[in-house]
Amino acid sequence: MTVVTSRQHGVAVLGIFVADLAFRASSLPGVGQTIAGSGFAMGPGGKGSNQAVAAARAGARVTFISKLGQDAFGNDALALWSREGITPRAPQVAAQPTGAAFIYVHEVTGDNAIIVVPGAAMLIDAADVDAAADAIRGARVFVTQLEQPAAPRGAGWRLRAKPARSPCSTPRPPCPSTTRSTRCVTTSRPTSTKQQP
Repeated sequence: MTVVTSRQHGVAVLGIFVADLAFRASSLPGVGQTIAGSGFAMGPGGKGSNQAVAAARAGARVTFISKLGQDAFGNDALALWSREGITPRAPQVAAQPTGAAFIYVHEVTGDNAIIVVPGAAMLIDAADVDAAADAIRGARVFVTQLEQPAAPRGAGWRLRAKPARSPCSTPRPPCPSTTRSTRCVTTSRPTSTKQQP
């Protein structure tokens, strides 16, 4: 049973931001090969950040928990969340750059292949989650994915499980899961082929 109190409001999202670098071409190049592409675009990405933006645009009060690098991509993330009315719990750190993703898009079919490097978001730890416990416990819905480390994800799920509330997980990318943590999840939202590596 999910218990939601009258004091709970909005959405808390634990996830990553990456700068999406999308390249359109007729095929992926082979090792050692260079090919000419037909298009390029750069924009905000990361499943968690995208979910936070979508929730904010739907009218929810949103808190986003993550980490960023001290660089232009990190500044882009903060500017995006400011425009969208999202409250960030995402300190900028010097140890790693902000994440980025290479996205190949077939110029005819639209099929894609993606490489994600989470960067600074891989430094999120359980202490960061504990520091945002007020936002996680106070939200009506807590959302996470598998793009960040397992320890903070599990810490967030366990915060929501006492008392029972509603954590939601997007299981991508595939990674070893901790059974003890996943038992805390009430809703799993895979997309398309996301149940497969």
